Amino acid sequence: MKNNFLVLALLAIFCSCDGISEDDQIPISPDEKSDINLPPEKFIVSVDSVTYDKAFLSWEESIDPEGFRNQYTIFLGDSILSENQVDTGLVIDRLNGLTNYTGKVLAKDPQGNTYSVNFEFITKRDYQTFLKYLNFSMDQECVSGFIQNLIKAPDGNYLAIGKSSENGSNYFNFVAKIDPFGNPIWMKSYPYENGDYWEIQAFLTKTGLLIMSNHHVIKLDKNGNEIWVKAIELFNRGIGGVEIKDIVEGAKEEIFLIGDLNSEKVDVIKQGVLMKLSPDGEIVWEKFFETSLRSSFKRIVISRENNLVILGGKETNGCTKQESNSGYCEQIDFWILRLSMSGEIEWEKTYGDSNLDLPQTLIELKNGNIVFGGISISNSQSYSARIFEIRSNGEKIWDHIDPYHYFYSVKETPENGLIAIGMVNAYSYQKKMGLVKFGNNRTVEWRKSYGESMTNVSAKDILVDGDFGFRIAASRENMNAFDCDQKLLFIKADPWGYFEHPSLNE
Repeated sequence: MKNNFLVLALLAIFCSCDGISEDDQIPISPDEKSDINLPPEKFIVSVDSVTYDKAFLSWEESIDPEGFRNQYTIFLGDSILSENQVDTGLVIDRLNGLTNYTGKVLAKDPQGNTYSVNFEFITKRDYQTFLKYLNFSMDQECVSGFIQNLIKAPDGNYLAIGKSSENGSNYFNFVAKIDPFGNPIWMKSYPYENGDYWEIQAFLTKTGLLIMSNHHVIKLDKNGNEIWVKAIELFNRGIGGVEIKDIVEGAKEEIFLIGDLNSEKVDVIKQGVLMKLSPDGEIVWEKFFETSLRSSFKRIVISRENNLVILGGKETNGCTKQESNSGYCEQIDFWILRLSMSGEIEWEKTYGDSNLDLPQTLIELKNGNIVFGGISISNSQSYSARIFEIRSNGEKIWDHIDPYHYFYSVKETPENGLIAIGMVNAYSYQKKMGLVKFGNNRTVEWRKSYGESMTNVSAKDILVDGDFGFRIAASRENMNAFDCDQKLLFIKADPWGYFEHPSLNE
């Protein structure tokens, strides 16, 4: 009987011990607590600036309750990247593009207690970027030249259009076909009167390419061979500023060109001209626009609604020729005209302020808005780049003045942003080309400039590439008088404007 009571008592004791919860355990005295070492406290890990081959890892310092300094071990997958590290950052490199990576940062105190935080990131696409130096000739090195346009050909190659000169004075129209890797396929020149050193424009057609320069229009096939050449005698006057300025081809292969002429009217110095040509270059009609002292044209596009949109410059101060001759009174603003395909004005408006605005670039966006811009010169003769966005009815919705000196070309990016190419340090011996990226809300996302010592680098056109990066054809002119180092630069940049050439990236 006594044995049974003893067994029951022991069972009661064991059951009562198993049933005590952690919260119900007997409290530990302060003296006993000091003998227990606690692990590092919680901290936050961040992954910043992920590229296609790098990731920048940083974390807060993990606090040790006992006041010791913790050390860190960084894992990427199962591999240890760094051990016993005291710094709170690490660059992870030699990664693969478009890859999902996981890892952890483990904090350890001197007693061996640990606390770890996991991290995860995906690398960006591996963008192949480069800069290639090309001569302005397939068989000669010392040929000078410049590039005005860059066009993507239907076969995936690129057409760089500009002018070149073997003797440095007589400039011929020039076209280079370049593959996507920057290798020249062919280069050809067309020896017609060129007029202004800089003015040449081109347009990709169904059969090849249209080029205008001074008073000539040249139609080429896809291999750069001449189909026909037309001299537009209206512009053949041997007077500065009298020339064709731009050219486009319509859906039925009809050709529209714009240009500037002097005027015989008493109070008109310059007038704009719109001309329609047949597919074989014969003049169909011509229209003249002389609504102020100076009315000039610069760029033309055919809208998605099958209208002609022209960008020009117009005197808006009411200045007369006599007043202009006796002192400066002219005010030139950007001038936009929207016309029917028969050349009738649907509406026209001017945009500007007290500055002198000189037009350079015009595009229509996917949503039908119109973006245009160029150069703005203040009364103190300071130069700034300027750009506008308007609705299809002419209503202004954005006006931006930029510290860059010029905007030569603007293109729309896939996310409905804008990329503008222009010039920095325009009046120094080290001119640089510059890029400005605007978001879809038209805020500046980034700026990049590219230049070389004692060298002018100029780019007047840019293309958005299939990987959302950019293609640029630029001109490089060494300012050393004894150096004939003039080059055509063919550039492939990533979506942030970088390319692999350390001396040029800023």
